[in-house]
Amino acid sequence: MQDYGPYAQKFYQSMGTTHSFHLQQLSASEASNLLHAGRIVAVVTIPPDFDQRIQQNQPVKVKVQINNLNTDFTNDIRRALPLSITSFYANAFPDVVRVVPQEHDVYPQDTSYIPYLTVSILIVGMLFGGVMHAGTAMACEWEKDTMKELLLSPAHRWAIVVGKMLGAFVVNLVSTGIVLLVLIFIIGVRPVHWGEVIGFSILDIIIFIAWGTFLGTVLKQRKEVVVLALGISFPLFFLSGPFGPISFNIPLIQVIAKIFPVYYAIVLQQHAFHNFDLNTYGTSLNALILSGYTLLLILLAALALRHRTIAH
Repeated sequence: MQDYGPYAQKFYQSMGTTHSFHLQQLSASEASNLLHAGRIVAVVTIPPDFDQRIQQNQPVKVKVQINNLNTDFTNDIRRALPLSITSFYANAFPDVVRVVPQEHDVYPQDTSYIPYLTVSILIVGMLFGGVMHAGTAMACEWEKDTMKELLLSPAHRWAIVVGKMLGAFVVNLVSTGIVLLVLIFIIGVRPVHWGEVIGFSILDIIIFIAWGTFLGTVLKQRKEVVVLALGISFPLFFLSGPFGPISFNIPLIQVIAKIFPVYYAIVLQQHAFHNFDLNTYGTSLNALILSGYTLLLILLAALALRHRTIAH
């Protein structure tokens, strides 16, 4: 800020209304050092004759230095500066700018990138943890031949599958609880619907554990379970809309994403935390679909165990 006149201050305030800047006022040397250190994205310099030239109806050059290593940040700056100028003139000289935008928000609050992304990362954590732990635990029984003892016991195949799932559920419930505490109380992402967060988290844990139990029963080798868990977790995560609604993606990705339960898990948790409706199904139907996947995977795990028994 090389000019602190009323128009310069109004221009500064207009920059703050664009929702693209986290503004700091620094000296020229401090700003230059932070820019070259990669700590800030851009330096905007208000010239010392800003107010004088505005009052005399003369052109004003506002110098902008951009650290353009990140395309998204660079484009944000390039879009926000013209908007700041338009907003400034609309407020300072309403008779000059006769067309102004009127915004109507779908949701009562804005959500920045980090709070949205961290909720999606919570899902991939539960996915990877549930599949990995349940799958390796079941495969370990086959590798150590302790599964034979379980199969010779009077316990029903359903009881074996559910018992293995309950053990994995307890471990994953604790780990998920720790991640939720960090997300809510340290990162500061506060849920809109606390009950939904708890209920949907439990449902997500169960379905991913059922998935892992099925894989462990079919593969019977811990190494293969780990490789497959790594191979499917991250591609499914990126396909399922972790960065935004899949309706913004190409139709093929939308179709593929809706085949897998990870998509519905992200939709439900985003509603629980931010009250977002990422599809038109509604919360109840999304939860019902996810519950259907859970029952299907438990059934497949039990059938796979029965098939292995017959084959053995």
